[in-house]
Formats: sequence, C-alpha cells, structure tokens
Amino acid sequence: MSEDGTVQVTSAESTNGYLCSAPDDYGTSYYYRGNVTNNYVKFGDYYWRIIRINGDGSIRIIYDGTSAHANGESSEDRQVGTSAYNSSYNDNAYVGYMYGTVGASTYDATHANDNDNDSTIKTYLDSWYNTNIEDKGLSSYISDTLFCNDRSFNSYNSGTGAGTSTTYYRWGYGPWDSTGTQYPRLTCTEQNDRFTADDEITGNGDLSYPIGLVTTDEVVLAGGYSTSNSGYYLYIGNEYWTMTSHSFNGSFAYVHSVSSDGHVVNLNVVNASYGVRPTLNLKADSLKLGDGSASNPYRVG
Repeated sequence: MSEDGTVQVTSAESTNGYLCSAPDDYGTSYYYRGNVTNNYVKFGDYYWRIIRINGDGSIRIIYDGTSAHANGESSEDRQVGTSAYNSSYNDNAYVGYMYGTVGASTYDATHANDNDNDSTIKTYLDSWYNTNIEDKGLSSYISDTLFCNDRSFNSYNSGTGAGTSTTYYRWGYGPWDSTGTQYPRLTCTEQNDRFTADDEITGNGDLSYPIGLVTTDEVVLAGGYSTSNSGYYLYIGNEYWTMTSHSFNGSFAYVHSVSSDGHVVNLNVVNASYGVRPTLNLKADSLKLGDGSASNPYRVG
C-alpha cells in the first residue's frame, strides 16, 4: 500500500479469498477479496454480500438476490432491475450521481457548489429503498456512511469538467501505469463527492436516503481488475453500474460498469441500461446472528 492510501493491484483474484485492509475516510477499512464464502448477509428478506467493514465500524453490503448465490453463478436475480445511469448524456454534469447546472462554464457550478439534481439511477434506488427498507421498518439498521462518486481529475486531464469540455476523471483510463498495475483507494478526496443523507461533516448531506452503488475502487480491490474474472464474489454474469465517473469526450458522458465477465469496463455512456445492485451500510454490530456462510448468513439481531 502506498503512502497516499492507494493499493497496488496487479491481477485479478478468483482462486483464493482474503480479508485485507486499506485506509478510508473514517479510519481503517477491512475489505473482502477474491473467492470468499463467509460474507453472506440476509437482510430485509434479501441476500447480500459484505464488501467491507468501513472505518467507522459500519458494514457495506451489496444486493445479491432473493436466494444465496454461489461465486461464479450467473443470475439476473442478483440485481434488482436495470436502469440508465442518467437519461441525458451531453454534458459533464451527467457523470454525477447528483449534479449541478447543465451547460455551466465552471467545474464548481457543474459539480461542486450544489448537487441539486438527481441522476436517473439515484431516483431508481431511492424508490427501491423507500419500498424495501423504509416501508418495512428497516431504516433503523442503516448507517449514514458515505458513498463516493469520485469526480476528481485524472493526472493528465486538461479539461475543465464543465459543459462539453473533454474531461477525464480519476478513473478515466486509469489510475494504472504502463505495467498494468491499478491503484484503487477507499478514500474520497472531495467532500462534495462524499454522498451522505444527514452528515455534513464528513459527507455532503445531499442524499434523500442512505443508499448508493459500489465503486470501481471497491470492485478492483474485490478482484475485478481489468481482465475477465468469474471466480470472485462480485461477479454476477450480467453487466451492472458502479458509482464511478469516467469521462466526458466532448459529446458523451461515461461512467464505469462491471462487465458480464466480471471485469471493470473502462467506460459506458450514461444513457445505456445496465443492472442495478443497491449498496447499503449497516450499523456497526448490527449483525449478531449467523456465521456468514450461504447456508447460515449473518443476520440482524
């Protein structure tokens, strides 16, 4: 691990399962990597997989279906449906989970001053949360831990991040080097990109509900990398969105997704329709039952 908190990842991981650590915005995060089989959760009548234990002790989980699915299993049940990330695509604003002014001339007006507008996929997730968490009385188990929609610039970007300026965000053709090494991290540099519902100290307090998506960094750390991998626990055999911005090429806004063969796709235009896998943070110490296996998943108690 580097001094800036990035982790050097040189290959996909599918055969073995690990619990690793890296810094996040709260402290030390412990994340699952590879072919792990002890990170199953059953919550709200659905199955989930633990991505990591956040630095504040909360537990980040990703939706995994109405039954327990084995690693390597392809199933549309492991997503709640499909959606565009944003229905419009012709402005830098549309790389945002929430965003500012379309057609603005500055980065701040586009991304940083106000997240006034919901993305298409945020609206989809908010509706799902309201029906499946809020209406079922389960919101007391949810932690307001941040989700990162990283809109910081790539090191070689020369665009402004506004309007139709060609712009490469941090994961726009990177961050990796000439050897193919990738450098994911679990910290989120800009507070405006740290999406929370009520917390305005660490996060931005802009969410309606504390729900989001997995990030490209989390997928790479879990085993996704840039080559196919069906052996790690985030593979579902279908393409699904991440929450990580890629670029605006002068005409189209792009966001990362995880491909049907399990690797992180560099870019997909935001108005394409791909799978939606809700991601939540459970409060620390909320999982009191079970052993994390598929047959005896962790459960609240």
